[in-house]
Amino acid sequence: MADVELKKAFTELKSKTTETASRIKAVDTQVEQCKNRGKHAELTYAEIKNAPSDTKLYESVGRMFVLETQDTILEQLKDKAMKSREQIEALEQQKVYLSKNLKESEQALRELVESKKSSVKAS
Repeated sequence: MADVELKKAFTELKSKTTETASRIKAVDTQVEQCKNRGKHAELTYAEIKNAPSDTKLYESVGRMFVLETQDTILEQLKDKAMKSREQIEALEQQKVYLSKNLKESEQALRELVESKKSSVKAS
């Protein structure tokens, strides 16, 4: 009877560990995407900032382009870069939390295996 419960607990811990590891990989991917988005916004900001103020700038809206002022475009790019940094910070905090969960799950899994080994040796 205890053996069935032990197997069930082992299976649950193993699935939790696997799920947490995959979530950490997903967070890493999201962080990388946010970094790329932020870098793109910063590079575009630098290029537009150096452009003459009378340069016509267009913003993509769906399938059309709308003429915008340089200040409007620069402000949007600055906001986009700032939002990317904020998202990266939030994702990094989430990654720390998930890493702690993963370590706890792995530790619980080790303890479960050790208790099984010790109970088999005692028998």
